[in-house]
Amino acid sequence: MLLKQKGIIIKAVDYGESDKIITILNEHGAKVPLMVRKAKKSRSGLQANTQLFVYGLFIYSKWKGMGTLSTVDVIEQNYHLRLDIYESSFASLCTEVIDRSFEYEEVSQYSYDLLHFVLEKIKAGVSAQLMSVIVLLKYMRKFGFNAIFDRCVVTNDPDQSKLVAYSFKFDGAISNTVIDRDPHALQVSNKTLYLLDILQKLPFKQMSSLSIHAEVVDEMSTLVILLYKEYAGMYFKSQKLINQLHRLDHLS
Repeated sequence: MLLKQKGIIIKAVDYGESDKIITILNEHGAKVPLMVRKAKKSRSGLQANTQLFVYGLFIYSKWKGMGTLSTVDVIEQNYHLRLDIYESSFASLCTEVIDRSFEYEEVSQYSYDLLHFVLEKIKAGVSAQLMSVIVLLKYMRKFGFNAIFDRCVVTNDPDQSKLVAYSFKFDGAISNTVIDRDPHALQVSNKTLYLLDILQKLPFKQMSSLSIHAEVVDEMSTLVILLYKEYAGMYFKSQKLINQLHRLDHLS
């Protein structure tokens, strides 16, 4: 059976000497693994057209099990992401979170729409790091946890201007009046906590203008990645490269 579906490549791994296996998130929100025969030796452009982040019309045959890719009509290469290692690492974090969020045979139109939105925003110049923060925030519940940023979890005070840290002891933001009750709390600016609260609650389709200072994005990113580690025990493959880039930034 020959199928035609639009989709975005969210995973690509080499298989043997000349083949590779890609996973597309198709336009209906389903994950589709595809074998790409002789991808690394092909002169047809399959090597270039089966990279991570490629958006296109995928034509493949499928009977039982994994399908086999025939051709790709590329709509958007998202080539710019392969030119900037920093942007690429955070875009990879987005695809990794979405990929790992799927249950067996789950279909999620929301995931496809969100990933499409993310790639369009990055292409338009929005920070890939900021987009990864948004993806991580939107998928917390999928991984079995949530985070409170809009009030002090100890005093229940809703005054966000007093919030100065995130406490893993009390599982939420805490204010300056009780900071001494958790000496290990991660101190962040109240602006960071305020913006995390907004991005967590605001539907992504209503996010038109996304311009946040790089230092604040760094704080948000550090916190949400730590939340996944502490609450879900998750460490992302793309995080290794992100950590290396951060170390290089500090040394320069």
